[in-house]
Amino acid sequence: MERPKAGLRRIEIRVVLTAFGLSLAAATSLGFARFAYSLLLPTMRLALHWSYFAAGAMNTVNALGYLTGAIFVTRITDRFGNRRSFVLAGGGIVASLALTPASPHLVPLLTLRLVSGFCGAVIFVVGSSLAQQATVGLTRTGAAAILGIYFGGAGLGTAISGAIIPSIHGSPATLWRLDWGVLAVITLVAMVGATYASLQVTDPPVRSSGERHLGHYKALLPALIAYGLFGFGYLAFLTFQVALMGHLGLASSRVVISYLIFGVVAVVSGFVWYRPLAGRHPGRVTALIYFSGALGAALFLVSTTLLVESVAAVLFGLALMSCSTAFGVVTRAVLPPSLQTGAMGVATVAIALGQSLGPLVAGQIADSHLGLTWAVGAGAAVIGLAAIVSLFQRTAAA
Repeated sequence: MERPKAGLRRIEIRVVLTAFGLSLAAATSLGFARFAYSLLLPTMRLALHWSYFAAGAMNTVNALGYLTGAIFVTRITDRFGNRRSFVLAGGGIVASLALTPASPHLVPLLTLRLVSGFCGAVIFVVGSSLAQQATVGLTRTGAAAILGIYFGGAGLGTAISGAIIPSIHGSPATLWRLDWGVLAVITLVAMVGATYASLQVTDPPVRSSGERHLGHYKALLPALIAYGLFGFGYLAFLTFQVALMGHLGLASSRVVISYLIFGVVAVVSGFVWYRPLAGRHPGRVTALIYFSGALGAALFLVSTTLLVESVAAVLFGLALMSCSTAFGVVTRAVLPPSLQTGAMGVATVAIALGQSLGPLVAGQIADSHLGLTWAVGAGAAVIGLAAIVSLFQRTAAA
């Protein structure tokens, strides 16, 4: 029996709880397995004597794994099914984090980052598909709220990472291994919760072979390009923002404050943007979200005062995962349900391409005479470019 249409206030509590459960998948694939590394970068770079290029390569390889996972996720789910793929990828990501402390050598560490990126993409895409499926029967407003809850999970993972990673709170640099062990444990707990939530949602509709061509997604081209540019910019920024704060002599408590603000604001940002996104022009609202991220990233370069840093963190947090919510809403407005899951896969490829290049290019800039400030500034500039491109996205009227 089809669920009756409802606005946000009448969404069944079961659907909301399912969305929160699924959001633990986003917390795992992005918060714990990706964003948390930026917190560990200064400690690992000091302990392992890395250049900024080598440190950035850890996130670049992770993004390459993410890209590969996004490309092959459809074949994986076709063979194993959504839920089995979800569970297998969850096991893979927990294992990769748990094994990271085993070696201080760069090649094994890069290999494990590649695996965690691959598994993270499978978890994130399948989780987004299940979250999209949970919105069936809801209005655009209700759907935007549910998607905001799911994608906000990455913010939850970011906030938790900033609060509990030992080295951020003054542990010796040699205890970076403990950091990864802590991440492995909380990832295991999160995946248990996400797997249970996945059992509460019916599988998304299977695409026919005629619906697997990229030509079907031409209507989303500006949104896809903007999403890729955001991937470049935000990961370049996040990879080296903590290192820049340390370089400027700011206390570790300031890093914790920034990440807590990032994470908490990202969690609630879906509730900030869901009504504007449900309007007639979600593409324009998406541009505003990207602009918020660009302005927040740029403000980190303007002043080192706690007030400006906090405002910057709020603005950046408002964009951190709301861009994914926005893309989901635009997709829902432009494409039929049978193509929406595929669109999320294509979008994941687009953002992963940007994520693969962002830390690498920023690392090169940081190692050059330009330094960390220009590396972080480059990230902010590319996010701004994403805002401009997204203005060209057309959507159907609500």
